[in-house]
Amino acid sequence: MNNFLGIIRAVQDVVGLIVLGGIFERHPKLKLVCAEGDAGWMPHYMHRMDHAAKVTFENGLLKGLSKLPSEYIKSNVWMTFQDDPTAFNSLHQMPYTQLLWASDFPHTDSTWPRSEQLLAEQTSHLEEKQRQAIMRDNAAKLFSLSAGTESWRMHALAGN
Repeated sequence: MNNFLGIIRAVQDVVGLIVLGGIFERHPKLKLVCAEGDAGWMPHYMHRMDHAAKVTFENGLLKGLSKLPSEYIKSNVWMTFQDDPTAFNSLHQMPYTQLLWASDFPHTDSTWPRSEQLLAEQTSHLEEKQRQAIMRDNAAKLFSLSAGTESWRMHALAGN
């Protein structure tokens, strides 16, 4: 179980190395997709990165970087998640345009076959625009795919 929980820590290590190593500074169009690591932890992680930068470096800017660490995450990092109500409740702290919901089918952590019920519960407070983006449009835009005309509910029912 601890190894399973350590996935998030491993994702944080990768994000930190890429952001603080200046990869996004040198390659501003590069996109990083953090898959199967949830997303609710990201606002706190961005806060801690910025906090560390501000107490360590003048203006919070690390040598070789022109922005705060959180700004690179907000512009270059996308996150997939499945059963993560914290992600849906943290949209005021991170860009919902970079969140990608996934059922994780057929893995054991999958929300299928209860995806529709879970989404109804966890997204009831969201605007339709936010739901549509997280369930479908963000992935279509990120991967340059046609989103089609089906509603996001059809995708959730299909286990996609």
